[in-house]
Amino acid sequence: MEHSTPEISVVIPIYNEEPNLRELLRRIAETLDAMGRSFEVIAVDDGSSDRSLDVLKGIREADPRLRIVCLARNFGQSPALYAGFAHVRGQIVAMIDADLQNPPEELPKLIAKIDEGYDFVSGYRHDRQDSFLRTVPSRVINYVVKKTTRAEFRDVGCSIKAFRRNVIDVMGRFTHRSRYLPVDVALLGVRTAEVGVAHDKRVAGTSKYGFFTLIRTTFDLVTSVTAAPLRFFGLLGWLFALVGFGVGLRVAYVRFTEGDVNQLGSVMAIVFFLFGVQMIGTGLMCEYISRIYIEVQNRPYYLVREVIE
Repeated sequence: MEHSTPEISVVIPIYNEEPNLRELLRRIAETLDAMGRSFEVIAVDDGSSDRSLDVLKGIREADPRLRIVCLARNFGQSPALYAGFAHVRGQIVAMIDADLQNPPEELPKLIAKIDEGYDFVSGYRHDRQDSFLRTVPSRVINYVVKKTTRAEFRDVGCSIKAFRRNVIDVMGRFTHRSRYLPVDVALLGVRTAEVGVAHDKRVAGTSKYGFFTLIRTTFDLVTSVTAAPLRFFGLLGWLFALVGFGVGLRVAYVRFTEGDVNQLGSVMAIVFFLFGVQMIGTGLMCEYISRIYIEVQNRPYYLVREVIE
């Protein structure tokens, strides 16, 4: 089977998930074997500092359907996924996280939808088993994505998805660095579907997405896929200009009707407030400029140190 072309490829980005790997890969193999479909698993080690890579090598010796892509260092989840996509051989490509919060037993649901003719299938988590500090930022991200992009998905943060191979091949030709899978897929205009999937609590390892990481992810998402924040600050500038003009008229009116009344405090408060807004807008423009600077450097999105197959 190692030399044949599998029907299904499963890509797993891995960063310090040593406690979960044996159970994860066992359950994936049992699930896809029960479907009677040939498959391969592409495990992408994203510069793990624990024994994740050693565990993967041990599993690989027992099951050659596991292929291991080792990145040169930790690049992040999205580069790790694209590194895995670059090495798939199957005509159906699925992705799943290594934390076991999305059960591998849900993969057949997504694959069945691909068999129906859809090009991309995303899971959405019902009865989500996350903390309040994880759930609320995730809902904010869902709302922001829907309002600022064409990605009309119920749960953009769900990590279990499936693609038709031609979609992966097109996405592999993307050169931009700020990549966000649901937005990239929406850009292609392919046939999409969503299916409900189970969601479990993390039982081992630690989450890589804390509260502040999710907030940063939301900011990166908005500034990388849309110019809406710049347009917002443009409209805000006009609004504050009108407010400032109104305050100026009021100051002039009071001076002429009541004499030289000292309103310096109120005027200075407004000036400092407007100055703060201006600095925020300037910082936002600098963020966009820095992204342009990074893009024109054309550095590799990821670097592969070794492929074990």
